[in-house]
Order: sequence, then C-alpha cells, then structure tokens
Amino acid sequence: MISEEDRIKYKKSIQEFCLMDDTFMAVVFGNELQLSEILLHTIMGNDKIRVITSTGQYAIKSLQAHSTTLDIFCQDELGRYFNVEVQRASSGAVPQRARYHLGMIDSKHFPAGEKDYRKLKDAYVIFITETDVLGYDLPIYNVGRTIRENGEDFKDGSHIIYVNGEKRYDNTELSMLMHDFFCKDAKDVKNAVLADRVRHFKEDESGVEEMCEIMQKLADEASAKAAYENSVKIAQNLILAGASVDLVVQGTQLPREEVEAIAKRLGKLIA
Repeated sequence: MISEEDRIKYKKSIQEFCLMDDTFMAVVFGNELQLSEILLHTIMGNDKIRVITSTGQYAIKSLQAHSTTLDIFCQDELGRYFNVEVQRASSGAVPQRARYHLGMIDSKHFPAGEKDYRKLKDAYVIFITETDVLGYDLPIYNVGRTIRENGEDFKDGSHIIYVNGEKRYDNTELSMLMHDFFCKDAKDVKNAVLADRVRHFKEDESGVEEMCEIMQKLADEASAKAAYENSVKIAQNLILAGASVDLVVQGTQLPREEVEAIAKRLGKLIA
C-alpha cells in the first residue's frame, strides 16, 4: 500500500526520470519487443534482428558469487543474448563489469551437464553511458577478442559495446537515439514509438500509477535487503563471540542452515 506522501514523492521523481535512469529504462523497454528491436537495430546497425523475449530488471542469482540484475535482457530468434545497461556514473561501466555480466549470462544459460561449449550462444553486453567512459571521442565502441599476432577475430561469441551518450547532437540514428535517452519530457522524444511509451508512464494515470507501484516495490525490497544485511552482520558478530547456533538463530531470525553457512565461511565450528 502506497501512502499519499510517498505517492506525491514518487510522482515528482517520475517527472524527472529519463531513459538514462535504469528503473525507468527497464520499465519502458521491458516486455516491449518492438522497442527492444528499435534499440538493438540502432546500436547494432542491423535491422534484421528479431527479438523474441525482452525483460526489464532481469535477476541472475548466484549462491557462491555476486548476484546481479540486468537493466534489459533480450534474446533474438537466433538465440543470441543481449544485455543493455544504462550507466550515468563511469564507475558503473568499468570493463571488468562488462566481463562479469558476460560470465553470468553464460553460466545462467549454459545447461548443466552440457559438454559441447560450441553450443554457447553469442552474448552481447551493451553499456549506454552518460559520458565517454573509454575516452576516445567515438560515438560507439565495439570491443571483441582478437588474436594479437594476426589481428584475426577470436570468434568466442562474446561481444562488448559502449555507446557514448555525449554524442547526441548530430543527425545519425544513433545520435538521435541518445538524444531521446536524455529527454525528460515525452514531447521532446523524436522516435514516435518510444515517445508514446515514455508518455504513458509520465502522463497517463494508469502508467503513472504503475510506476508508483514499481517504485514502492523497489523501496520495500531495499528496506528488506538492508534488514537482511544487518541480520547477517549481527550473526557474524555473535558467531565470532562464541554464541551457539540456537542463540544466533533466535537473535537474528535467520534460517539455521544460513547461520551454519556463515559460521563455516568464518572458519568457526559452533553447536
């Protein structure tokens, strides 16, 4: 349930959103095959791409490593995967993050027990950045592995693309797309299909309410995550102080199995 105070706050925030804000971008493009195709056609320079699935805020969970949530995750009819991220801060678009996203996509979508690695589908990680993160004053950077000795493509199916959001002031299709990503008002968006979708979430009552509900859900999830992380810290401190499993479970409300796993990571044997 959204309080009236929060609803007013959310509505104000919605009017300030543009597509460079990951929450808004994920809502606008998520489950929208036509818009996702427009996005990929423009960035890839290939209008033959046919998107069959498009998901906003696509979570990839890992029990042993860092989990991640992708802004937009698409698959085309050829089975290729596309992860599109918007990044306002340069620190969020470091090359190592692109590498990690590729690894997570591969591990998530390569079937357990499969031994023929040639069946791995091509995967693309695309960063749309507010500034020229790589610093060569280019509108787009296509990054791929090559054999250094002869310059040939390594052909492992991994692709990283950086789109420079600073290049949005000429008449190329890519530049006009970048222009649209920075518009706060739907009337300023040049692509008609994209403008209608932006207008829906900023001006239509049903769209604005949907955005408010999404923002409330994100706020609730953030609160729950903070509470969980606090419980884990308390559990760690209790374990290091020699508390029993039962006492830690009672004090944190964490599952017994999780408390035992935390103790194991800390190198502590507790009963």
